[in-house]
Amino acid sequence: MDEFITESQVSKNALNMATLASTLPVQVLIFGEVGVGKKSLAHVVFHDATLFDALEFQDMINDNSINLEDFEILILSDIDRVNNIKQFIEKLEKQHIKIIATATQEKESFGEKFAVRIDLLPLRDRSEDLENLSLNYLTQANRLFGTDTKIDNIEMDFSKNSISLRESIYRGVVFDSINENQLATLLEGFLLKQMDEITEYKELLEIFEIPLIKASRTKFKSQLQMSGALNINRNTLRKKINQYGLEE
Repeated sequence: MDEFITESQVSKNALNMATLASTLPVQVLIFGEVGVGKKSLAHVVFHDATLFDALEFQDMINDNSINLEDFEILILSDIDRVNNIKQFIEKLEKQHIKIIATATQEKESFGEKFAVRIDLLPLRDRSEDLENLSLNYLTQANRLFGTDTKIDNIEMDFSKNSISLRESIYRGVVFDSINENQLATLLEGFLLKQMDEITEYKELLEIFEIPLIKASRTKFKSQLQMSGALNINRNTLRKKINQYGLEE
């Protein structure tokens, strides 16, 4: 579980609201996109609560495989996936269970059943949190792989917030540190899997040619420079670009 980063003012406000809600006898909803830190925030404040996937917990209730009397406080993730949210929450309220729920999709019953709602903005709107979280992931990845990759060498992807951010940073650290022999071993394993479906040389060749063309275009900009650097006929290069749909 990631630490909940509070470098931005909006995240500090969210933490303060959650902390206040922890002292009140009310149900709490933490809302936002995938990967914005909903469960992390819930765990930081409600650290004694047990975490369940809400839909799985609903199934356990329906199957009588869980005793609600065992719980005083619950963190229920993805409550928007539950069938009949209102009835589900009312069943828990009868047992005097405090609920901290997370959701990514809006539901009409949220306004009625949750007295406190905390909206977490995506990382693209929390630049201070994004920077801090990126450095945390980079430190973890460098420690894991024994590398010293700098953040400027990584193309970060935060389209899915912390999920895609972590993936892109770990992938970037691996790519930045991998040597020729390691890359060849990875390609061999990848091609071996591909040969279950593809065996023709021409089809497998694009695995090499497409990234080569993209990298050379980034490096050399013009097709004239690219053809000279790659020592390939300019017409052949243009044909390859058209063949793979890489026209700018």
